Amino acid sequence: MIAIPAIDMIDGKVVRLFQGDYTKQTAYAWDPFAYALEIKKSGIEHLHLVDLSGAKAGKVIHLELLKKLSTTELAIDFGGGVKSKEDVEKILQNGASQVVIGSLCVTAPETVLSWIDEMGTERFILALDTDGTYLKINGWQQQTDVTLDEIMTHFQELDGLCILTTDIRKDGTGSGPNVGLYRDLVKRFPNQRWIASGGVETITDLEALRQTGCYGSVVGKSLLDGKITLNELNRFNNAGI
Repeated sequence: MIAIPAIDMIDGKVVRLFQGDYTKQTAYAWDPFAYALEIKKSGIEHLHLVDLSGAKAGKVIHLELLKKLSTTELAIDFGGGVKSKEDVEKILQNGASQVVIGSLCVTAPETVLSWIDEMGTERFILALDTDGTYLKINGWQQQTDVTLDEIMTHFQELDGLCILTTDIRKDGTGSGPNVGLYRDLVKRFPNQRWIASGGVETITDLEALRQTGCYGSVVGKSLLDGKITLNELNRFNNAGI
């Protein structure tokens, strides 16, 4: 399992939200490019970059920042506000290795499937964010009546497809990940690459997620707050090789 540092962006600044609430955000002094350089320096190879401004506005906003961060040669997955094939193409052209698709998986799964068919499974990560019962979309601002299981009926035949699932109840809380959720998902949908997100506080949390069979885990707030260091994260990744 690989642990992936996250940078969440609002108006060019590094922030973290509490359970996806835009009114409950913590801003950090890190310059995003400087932080990305530190990630690269530590030996970590991946970065999860979230355009929260774009997710809220329904359009991609931080393309120029993506282009700048791509010069670090990190393998960047980028999401937030993706609404069209043109958005996907621009994100890839500006240096992302993968495009994270969230809301459209729920509202237009056949469209997303057509993009995957054309560009390749390896170019995409699906983001399915749950409150424990239903999925939330548009930067977690909109509640749906669609479950994760219902959406998986569209995508479960795609071997090796990366799916990032955030337990919104855990996100930003530092209360530990929902290990049971990911163990269940890996068991029921073994053909996909599951990426955990939400609640990671310690290396022990990451070890627990590794035991579930998850492909990866996103780590955000605990890194920014200094509870886990980038060097510790890199050692964790190397221990799994």
